[in-house]
Amino acid sequence: MGYKVINKFKDKEDNNTFYNVGDEYPKGDYNASEDRIEELSKPHPKYKNAFIEVVETDEEKTDHEAKEKAAAEEEEKNAIKAELESMGGSVHPNTGLEKLREKLVEAKAEKENKE
Repeated sequence: MGYKVINKFKDKEDNNTFYNVGDEYPKGDYNASEDRIEELSKPHPKYKNAFIEVVETDEEKTDHEAKEKAAAEEEEKNAIKAELESMGGSVHPNTGLEKLREKLVEAKAEKENKE
């Protein structure tokens, strides 16, 4: 994970190093503490601006998106299972999302035919 400067500033904790918008933070061999990163990431009390923001690498973005997709699929699976169970159906715990979708369509069609 990296950080990008979003408002120019002079870092008093890095030998007064000047950072321009778009620069990577920190520069050179300086290792900013977590407290410093947090301080620069939030609006400054006096200047009312944050100075840096998190920049995800492509790998981090891909990983983050994959986790979000998996969570959304799990949520959908749980919702479908609950709906099927409310209709009197049963589902094996390891049933995949596509199969659950098919079973739900079938169950709804069967319910319609009975009515």
